Amino acid sequence: MENRKIEDAVKNLWILVEEENKMINIEEFDRDVIELLLSKGYAFIKDDTIALTPKGKELGKRIVRLHRLTERLLLDVLRMEEEVFEEASCSVEHAITEELEEAICTLLGHPKMCPHGKRIPPGRCCSKKREKISRVVYAISELEPGDEGRISYIVMDRFNILSRLTGMGLIPGARLKLLRKKPSYVIEVGNRQITFDNYIARSIYVIKLPTTNNDN
Repeated sequence: MENRKIEDAVKNLWILVEEENKMINIEEFDRDVIELLLSKGYAFIKDDTIALTPKGKELGKRIVRLHRLTERLLLDVLRMEEEVFEEASCSVEHAITEELEEAICTLLGHPKMCPHGKRIPPGRCCSKKREKISRVVYAISELEPGDEGRISYIVMDRFNILSRLTGMGLIPGARLKLLRKKPSYVIEVGNRQITFDNYIARSIYVIKLPTTNNDN
């Protein structure tokens, strides 16, 4: 229970300080939790604000990574509803070993964003691009003509393009088939064909499905 309390506190501090660049006054934090973090060497006090030590930053970054990887796993692979996977992720993140962390990350294709659009801190397996287990999530750009998949998520920084894709039926859950990669990507969704460039092909991630000879 103590370890979980520490991990939750360090995770929240890491998000507030490292991602949101906030100064956290000690009055805003539970005094008992602060004393626990100080005694374990995860935080220190400076000018009435609480900050993470290098040890605390390392732990906070890892727990944030585990939480967001778990969200992707529960949503993309297990298809849990949003109101369920968020709570479940908060519990599961504390039980993931380093080996399991790398297996999950590799399985998901080393995702960069969580379902809420927040960055997933990269791990060692991301820099090495480990492929020790079979992946299930791929960018369309990684597929070959004839491959089929179900859209898992879309990482897009251009809202106008994202809106257009959504209007064409390219939403999480939609099934598609890659027909061609050159000179442009052509996919089949339902009874229509859609053409787009490499930028979009690298932004749409799908769960790869067994190839069939039937039309979707």
